[in-house]
Amino acid sequence: MRKTLLKALGLVAVVLSVTAFSYAQDIAGDWQGVLDTGQGQLHLILHLTKAANGSLEATLDSVDQGANGIPVATVTLKDSKLSLGVDAVQGTYEGTVKPDASEIDGTWTQGQSFPLNFKRAAAEPAKQADKPAKP
Repeated sequence: MRKTLLKALGLVAVVLSVTAFSYAQDIAGDWQGVLDTGQGQLHLILHLTKAANGSLEATLDSVDQGANGIPVATVTLKDSKLSLGVDAVQGTYEGTVKPDASEIDGTWTQGQSFPLNFKRAAAEPAKQADKPAKP
């Protein structure tokens, strides 16, 4: 009975380790979201990169406004909570990264608060080499 209990506890420890690891996932990459302000929609792209020291860095594009490369002054990921500070526009973002790192659900605040969910941007298809036209 004791051996069975110890095996079960060992299995629980492995499951917990895997679960904890899933929250340490790499969220670097491009993320797309749509901010609905009630007066219109803004398509946003969040570019998250990992710096050499392991910290996260980011820029934000507001596609509809033609504003690209807006610097994100602070990027914090603790457990599954992502926090961004965008001083250039006096905005903040607080979101929760899903365990599979496919989405970030959160709130954008810039004077008022609005829901803003990001999904991983689809990778651009590889460009094919120019092929001669078929007759």
